Amino acid sequence: MPTSHPHLHPQPAVPTLSRLGRFLAGAQVLKETLSMIFLGLPLVKAAPLVLLSALPGVVLYLLHWHLALGRAGRVFAAVVWGFTLLDELWGLLLFQELDSPTRAQIRMLHWSYFLGLAFIVLALGELGWRWQLRRVRARRNVHHQAILAGRQRR
Repeated sequence: MPTSHPHLHPQPAVPTLSRLGRFLAGAQVLKETLSMIFLGLPLVKAAPLVLLSALPGVVLYLLHWHLALGRAGRVFAAVVWGFTLLDELWGLLLFQELDSPTRAQIRMLHWSYFLGLAFIVLALGELGWRWQLRRVRARRNVHHQAILAGRQRR
């Protein structure tokens, strides 16, 4: 009995992140680490209960590590980056609660916020571009298969 079945196709692999996608996730991890140290700690000292509202950001931090290590698919990455955008906005609102931020903290907040937005936009843009490229290739393959099937019937 033959062990291979030429008519059966293996399941397509879940598309994983590109090198650029992993780099952006790693850059986001670095940015978040610095933000936690220079912005998060003063905020927690001023209002310790804020720590509870920062928990989603900690979960996202761990998920960005997961993305940076290349262990996630693109759909999962898109969801993580979407929530990261919401978390950036949430972090900006939380920082407004700080009574008297120093000039250095305000400067760090701006850098953190705009770098975060840049990473998010680039990551989502790259994921969207790769999704569109994959759709075009799939459509082309279906069209090619239809042409081959038509030739075989003749």
